Amino acid sequence: MRVWLVLAVVGLSGVLVLGSGENDSPMGASGIELGDVTTGTVSQPKDPVDWWKVYVPGSGVLVVFLDGAQAHDVDLYFYNSNLDLLAQSTGRGQDEVVYGRIREGWYYIKVQSYFRSPVRVDYELGALYTTRSGYLSGQRDIDFYRLSMQSGRTYWIFLVDLSSRFDPDLFLAYGDDILAESDNVGDIDVIKYSPRYSLDYTVAVGSASGSGYYYLLVGSR
Repeated sequence: MRVWLVLAVVGLSGVLVLGSGENDSPMGASGIELGDVTTGTVSQPKDPVDWWKVYVPGSGVLVVFLDGAQAHDVDLYFYNSNLDLLAQSTGRGQDEVVYGRIREGWYYIKVQSYFRSPVRVDYELGALYTTRSGYLSGQRDIDFYRLSMQSGRTYWIFLVDLSSRFDPDLFLAYGDDILAESDNVGDIDVIKYSPRYSLDYTVAVGSASGSGYYYLLVGSR
C-alpha cells in the first residue's frame, strides 16, 4: 500500500553496508545522502528494525523507496525531526515507497520486518530528491530524456505527478525498442532495470490523460 506523503533530476548511487545492531534506534540512525541507494539488513529475532536519517536542503519532491531482496514482509516509515510519523508504506511484500512534496530539514526513515520466521532479509533503500519538474500539455504529449546507464548496475526510475486529473506514463527504450514501461493510474510509476550493455537509453514520459507537472527521479547502484 502506498501512502501519500503530505508535507510542506537525477540521483546517483552510494553504497553502505551495515552490520546487525548498528542503527537500531533513532539516536543511532545511519545517514543516507539524497540521491543514494544504499543497503541494509533486518533479521528476526535480534535485529528487526533499522533507522536512517536524511537531510533535505530545501523544498522539493522526495521519493523514499525500499526494495527487499527476499520475499518477506518489510515495511517503511517516514518521520520528521521530532519523530512524528508523516507517512508509511506497509504492504504485505518487500517493496515499499513514500513520496511527495517536502520542506527543508532532517527526516528519519525506519525499516521494520514483520515476518516471524528466524531469517535475514537484505534490502536496498533509496532517497531521491528533485526541485525540477516537467510539463505535459495534454493527452499524447510526450517528453524524452537521455539516460546513460552502465552494465552491472541496477536503476530505479520514478515518475511522480501530484494531480488527480493528470495521468502520465513512463517508458524506457533503446532506439525503437521499448524495454520497460509503467502505466500505473496512481500518482507514481516506477521502472527497475539492469542493462546488459553500457549505452545511452531513452526515458519517455507521456500523458495518458490530462495535463500537468511531473517529476522524474533516478537512482542506481
